[in-house]
Amino acid sequence: MAVPQRGALDDPWLDELSGRIWSKPEFSMVPIDAQEVPRGPYAGPRLDERGLRVVYCGIPSDYGTAFLLHLIEKRVNLVAVVCSARWQRTHPKADLIARIAGYLGRPVEVTADANAEAFVRSLSAYEPDVVVMASFDQILRAPTLAVPSRGWLNVHPSLLPRHRGPEPIYWTIANGDLEAGITVHLAVPRVDAGPILAQRRIEIDDDDTAGTLSKRLVEEGLGALDETLAKLQAGRIDAIGPELERGTYEPPVRQTGLDWDQPFEKIERLVRAGQPDQPPFFTYRGRRRYVYGVRQVQPRAGERLGATATVPPDEMLAVVRDAVVAVRWRPVGHTHALRPLAGQQFP
Repeated sequence: MAVPQRGALDDPWLDELSGRIWSKPEFSMVPIDAQEVPRGPYAGPRLDERGLRVVYCGIPSDYGTAFLLHLIEKRVNLVAVVCSARWQRTHPKADLIARIAGYLGRPVEVTADANAEAFVRSLSAYEPDVVVMASFDQILRAPTLAVPSRGWLNVHPSLLPRHRGPEPIYWTIANGDLEAGITVHLAVPRVDAGPILAQRRIEIDDDDTAGTLSKRLVEEGLGALDETLAKLQAGRIDAIGPELERGTYEPPVRQTGLDWDQPFEKIERLVRAGQPDQPPFFTYRGRRRYVYGVRQVQPRAGERLGATATVPPDEMLAVVRDAVVAVRWRPVGHTHALRPLAGQQFP
């Protein structure tokens, strides 16, 4: 699929923001801690005030921000935006999602608990027809899910029911899948278990990282979301109940230490799965080194497993079960490796 044409937001700040996100070779699922603010008032076309009343929920990752900007580009009737304060460990502040909504003159709700009675009352006041959720980090219970008249739409980057859980793109690559997908489904109290409304699938390239695959999946997901909203508007939605017993669920990804007694193919997949947000690490001379790339140098011929020699400035030779490899590393891993918080889930 061709990259969607950018620049249709018709506002200098939003066009610049969208262009910056889409120019990235890899999409991150980590919140963007944007510091810049608009220098003037919103200059784009007014959003629609008819049609489905849409509330958007998300965290300000490349993934989540891209879907919000797309809804703005489509001029949907965006009546409010919901931001999560859970990913902000200290000093919660208005994030990029909130800043965009405020720039448009749209109400912003910030919550650390989307199931709290006070939040449910606030959300109900907007009388939403549908809530669109992309990379939102909270699990919703029945009273919250019952607020919008046509349900919560979750945009989940996997071929549900395969890879249910908070970090499906990582597991798609780490497990060696041949294809990936993105699914729009109705949210229910069980994680990623609701009826499927639209789904797109793509082949995985041999050099795909979690970041490059995330970007390609968002490109597909924009059309799937448009299709779903159009069907909801027309009142002709078709839902498919997922066969959960044929699917998989994987837990959040913690910091992953490389086991040299693994074949090169598996280690190489773990490295690609961890790029750019969750690089695996190895320990050398008492310090962790986070791996961002690995290539095979030669087959193993009896060498001892483990890191063996430094190749300046940022590579190291290592011996794995079936090969001698060159490992690209950095001294610091991404802070996403510290997340999620206890009990936190990313739908």
